Amino acid sequence: ELKKRDNYMAQLKKSIAEVKAKLSQQKNLYEAVRTDKNLYSKNLSESLEEIAEMRKKFKVMYHQIEQSKEEIKEKDKAITM
Repeated sequence: ELKKRDNYMAQLKKSIAEVKAKLSQQKNLYEAVRTDKNLYSKNLSESLEEIAEMRKKFKVMYHQIEQSKEEIKEKDKAITM
């Protein structure tokens, strides 16, 4: 009876050790995924900021081009008159 109990206890200890190892592995995987998520989130945020900045620059350039077109039209009219 005592030997059965010792074997059972050994099995339980082995199971506990396996579960702890699996838990540790899962924690490591979780940390890796969390780190990746934070990195991708940061990259996304930076990319969105760059896009917003490029859009602003594009609008400014567009208006400058339109203004230059108008100036060219006016100068053409002045030359042809």
